[in-house]
Amino acid sequence: MAETVLAMTTLNPDGAAALDTYLRVVGPLMERAGATLVQRYAVAAPLSGGGFPQFVSIMEYPDADAVARVFDHPDYLALKPVIATAFSRYDVCVLS
Repeated sequence: MAETVLAMTTLNPDGAAALDTYLRVVGPLMERAGATLVQRYAVAAPLSGGGFPQFVSIMEYPDADAVARVFDHPDYLALKPVIATAFSRYDVCVLS
C-alpha cells in the first residue's frame, strides 16, 4: 500500500553546500525506492499560529518498505550533521 510522506523544512541561509550534499545522497535513495515528489509548496502567508516551515513537500512511496529503504539506509543516517547544517527545520512524517 502506498505511503505518503510529509516534509516540513526551512533552509539555513548558510547551508547551501550541505544542501547540495543532502540532495546528492537523498535523491538517488528516493529514486531507487520508487519515491516521487508529489508537490512542494512554499509557505506564503501564515494565517494563524506560529513556527511555520519555509517549505512543505509531499512525497509518495510505493509502500512502507520503500520508506524504510530511504530513512533506514546507512547513507541517509550518516546525513544527520549535514541535515543540521542544511536546514534549521527538518520535520518528516508518514501520513495516514
